[in-house]
Amino acid sequence: MAGGCLTDKSDSVDLALFGVGWILGWVLLWRLRPLPALPPQDASSTERPAVAIVIPARNEADALPHLLPGLAAQLRSGDELLVVDDHSTDATSEVANRFGARVVHPPALPDGWLGKPHACWHGARSTTAPLLVFVDADVRAAPDLLDRIASAWSADPDAVVSMQPWHHTGSWVEQASVLANVTALMGCGGFTVAGTRLAPTVAFGPVLAIGRATYEQIGGHAAVRTMHTEDIGLARLAGRSVLYTGLPDTSFRMYPDGFRQLVQGWTRSIATGARFTPWWLSLAVAFWVWSLAGGWLAEPMVYPLSAAQFWVLGRRAGSMHPLTALLYPLAVVVFAWIFLRSLFAMVFRREVTWKQRSVAARPD
Repeated sequence: MAGGCLTDKSDSVDLALFGVGWILGWVLLWRLRPLPALPPQDASSTERPAVAIVIPARNEADALPHLLPGLAAQLRSGDELLVVDDHSTDATSEVANRFGARVVHPPALPDGWLGKPHACWHGARSTTAPLLVFVDADVRAAPDLLDRIASAWSADPDAVVSMQPWHHTGSWVEQASVLANVTALMGCGGFTVAGTRLAPTVAFGPVLAIGRATYEQIGGHAAVRTMHTEDIGLARLAGRSVLYTGLPDTSFRMYPDGFRQLVQGWTRSIATGARFTPWWLSLAVAFWVWSLAGGWLAEPMVYPLSAAQFWVLGRRAGSMHPLTALLYPLAVVVFAWIFLRSLFAMVFRREVTWKQRSVAARPD
């Protein structure tokens, strides 16, 4: 009898801990915040500041045809569309020229710089428009992205305004990113149940807008030259960040070249990003991941609850097949392995590979 009581108490504790983690999942990713739409009557007539679109690109010949035509169609008088060819070995420059972008070739990467900050820095210095919009080459932009992000920035011109696009996964392998995408949204603190009352201290690099005056005041990308998460660095220097999500009309294709690219990409950035997350938010995200990883092992009957939550929250971050939700423990294993790999590289200052370059996971 005593043994049965102890078992019952243990089961109750396990269920209670799982319940806390499961609830935290909803709290941390309560509601997305899409970039506000322009009023229909003003969509084509609203004046906005001129925009300099800077696209850092290293071996992005396959991605640029999905991005450049849509951006070129949005240009207004005074706008600049610039591709920084970061020493590509493919046809990046030719593709960029074909779609009407101006191409800049930066000098050789100097010591003490990472590739993306260096490309962005030279791109910004090659433009003059008052609003800088940095866009990753793998983004697929909404047809009115520039007008909307300029409007959002005009409402808060001292802030870094950024967007995390919806992750379009084109293969089964790419769906291994789903948990990393979800935790990135959770860890930013911008989409919790607290809404805008919780001020974020990070930014999203795929689509990032910053006023040139603010950019120059904080030192631009030169001030974050050693950071893999240069977007977070800019937000922290600016002191104010406004976050949006791309669903339903702005997406990106993160790692189309397979599992090796996926592992390299997340290894480069995931632990570094967690380093700049408030401790209590990191703890909450970790507790939720634990509820996914261990909750069903302690109490198998909760498996459907976790699978359903994984499906709902995963779809907020990107495209996902129902089978991925049903087999979510595999995604947890992949995420945990990549995170530990990234953490090890950062703590022990090991080199990681990205875009055919070897760089320290945590540069001095």
